[in-house]
Amino acid sequence: MTMLGVAVAIGAPLTIYLWRVRRRNHEIGRGLAALAGMRWREFSGFVVEALQAQGFEADRLESSPKGGQTADLKLTRNGESWLLSCKQGLNYRIDASHVASLADAVRFAGASGGIVATLGTIQKDAQASSRGMELMDGQAVWALVEPLLPAGLRRELGEYAQRRNIRELVLAWVVALLLGGAVAFATSNGADSNSEGEDAGVSAPSTAASTATPAAGKQDSDAPTAATAAQDAPAAPAAVAASAPPDSGLDETQQRRKVVERVRQLAGIKQVSWSTRSTLLVVMDGSVADGPAFTGSICAILENYEALRASRLQLQPPEGSDARVRFMQCRNY
Repeated sequence: MTMLGVAVAIGAPLTIYLWRVRRRNHEIGRGLAALAGMRWREFSGFVVEALQAQGFEADRLESSPKGGQTADLKLTRNGESWLLSCKQGLNYRIDASHVASLADAVRFAGASGGIVATLGTIQKDAQASSRGMELMDGQAVWALVEPLLPAGLRRELGEYAQRRNIRELVLAWVVALLLGGAVAFATSNGADSNSEGEDAGVSAPSTAASTATPAAGKQDSDAPTAATAAQDAPAAPAAVAASAPPDSGLDETQQRRKVVERVRQLAGIKQVSWSTRSTLLVVMDGSVADGPAFTGSICAILENYEALRASRLQLQPPEGSDARVRFMQCRNY
């Protein structure tokens, strides 16, 4: 579900963008390339025909501008002359010098204005110093002449754009699904790590030992002799733990928590936690000596849980002690 949710969150906006924007861009790019491949007379004829909707009429149509000639066509509108410069190449970059040259030609011819129509781009300096000239880049020219193109050419451009768009849509959804899978995998691993951290982070407060000691004393009050009671007192909690019935029906995570809860009730325990999945860390408080009775009480608890019986004990001596950390395996006890 996480993978699908992320994939849809990424794929849906990409689909909208690709279908509404990129498909149109593919069509325009292919259309401009088609205009650039025409003869100059055919291309300029489309531009003049499109300008007729704005009241312009062609006064003179030349095959192609000769060297040093700035304006290609002369137009008239309401009895006034206009000069039209058609730059057919896709790589044309109309800058301020082109605009200045056309403006000079307009003044020399006594025309009312000038128009630059290019399949390329209009540079920023040209737009800033347009001098009253009308500047049209490839996008504007395409919007002007597209309705005049033959139906067969427009259909071909639409089919080309759709093919390109379908390939991009497939690629976009593949990427979205891969990202969704990566996020789902990372989320799953993070949840597993947190669960293990909770198991390992459960510790026993040092005050638990003091509450267990009175209970042990009370249990031993019925012993036959004082000497026997004194000898058995440290191991009394172990006897209680060992006699407790196993917790059936618990999964491994619940069994680990149960072990921590029961071990921290033993005397001499300051802190207990799972340092790894197979190692139970036991920090001693120094009130009970490390020995078979002490470790036996812990192993007796582990014996009740089949998945944890073979766990290793890491016995941490109390602070200030010269003793070393000791490791032991309960199954060897």
